[in-house]
Amino acid sequence: RACLLLFLTLLALLPAGLAWSVSPTFQLHLSRSPARATTCEIQMELKAPGQLVASTLAAVFLLSGSPLPTLAVSGGVADFGEIAGQDMSGGDYSKKDFSGANAKGTNLAKSKLKGARFFKADLTGADFTGSDLTAASLENAKLDGVVLTNAVLKGAYTGTGLERAKDISGSDWTDAQLRPDVQVKLCKRSDATGTNPKTQADTRESLGCP
Repeated sequence: RACLLLFLTLLALLPAGLAWSVSPTFQLHLSRSPARATTCEIQMELKAPGQLVASTLAAVFLLSGSPLPTLAVSGGVADFGEIAGQDMSGGDYSKKDFSGANAKGTNLAKSKLKGARFFKADLTGADFTGSDLTAASLENAKLDGVVLTNAVLKGAYTGTGLERAKDISGSDWTDAQLRPDVQVKLCKRSDATGTNPKTQADTRESLGCP
């Protein structure tokens, strides 16, 4: 009942006039503390035309206190949504949010993407040749056919799918967060060779290949 009240409160805060698509996830946490606090957390993915809003709400209900919840809201709008096939090469997109973006075939070659977020973005066939993806987040992104030639991925956060990249020659993976199974697959690739022209890092060494 508490989670439902919080959910309805959020819906009342949404801007009117837009066709929102709401995908909520509810979690209820019971505490054994003396205050007997119950925490209701709702994680929601909200979509409106041309933008993606990801919001997380948490409310704490003291079973022995006031029936009204304390409401905290956090979230933000992604910087990019529908950019499939666009030429965005050579730009500075450091710390920009591409979460959930459709970037199929997008040209992001020679771009500054330090700390950029690509969570759940569709990067199928995207071109990152010579781009700086230092500390970028590629978790849960679709990476089929992505081009990473001479790209810098130092300290990048990754998941699965990198093994399906089109080309990784000359890329720098120093201190990147790689799944062990993905790392093995990358090391077996014939294009896991070369030296990054910007950092001078050897691709195989940066991958930790034997």
